[in-house]
Amino acid sequence: MDFGGNPASGLYALDPDGDNTKLTLNFSNDTGMNPIGRWINVFMKGEIEKSFDYACKKIKDIAEAKPKFTYTITEEILPAMSYVGLMHTMSPKDPVAINAQMAKMYGELETALKKSKVEITGYPFAMYPAFSEESMDMICALPVAADAKVPAKYKVETVAGGSAIKGIYKGDYNNLMALHMELEQYLQYKGLTMNGAPIEVYVTDPMLEKDTAKWVTEIYYPIKKN
Repeated sequence: MDFGGNPASGLYALDPDGDNTKLTLNFSNDTGMNPIGRWINVFMKGEIEKSFDYACKKIKDIAEAKPKFTYTITEEILPAMSYVGLMHTMSPKDPVAINAQMAKMYGELETALKKSKVEITGYPFAMYPAFSEESMDMICALPVAADAKVPAKYKVETVAGGSAIKGIYKGDYNNLMALHMELEQYLQYKGLTMNGAPIEVYVTDPMLEKDTAKWVTEIYYPIKKN
């Protein structure tokens, strides 16, 4: 800024400070030998300090309003996926029953595809098109080529690609809901709208990796871009 030939500058700096961030605000004005300018600076000092206090409070309010996420959440472009799947409706309250039902459906799908010599083209995944405290629709799916020749009982379906938020969970499946809850928080914080069913991608095969701490699950929430 230039006040009648006397330059003024303002500084806003954000610097890492351990687990915190240090905010520095500064304003300087060179009045030279102008006595009137010096008197103006005397009266401006209090108003500038008030504006700094106001700015600090607003920045603090914004920073503290941001949810604290335990998991890393990113915005991604999810590719379209062709798959063969089975759907089942059941209670979400019994993890043991859910795991047993999923094992049954994945076992059936894998057996059918192997008999038909259909290649599984990626990681198994599950979708949840309907979910409440009492009931959920669960689709267990295996990815295949779009033109795969599958048994008559099954049908090749497609998950449309597009924008999605993604979270990565490491560990056994008992606490997957914690990541789902943070993804819901992220949606609300960013003002995003869901555009499809949540998708869990099971990157690690529990039959091959017995150490549950090494199990990796990717969760995607398809979204509409505003």
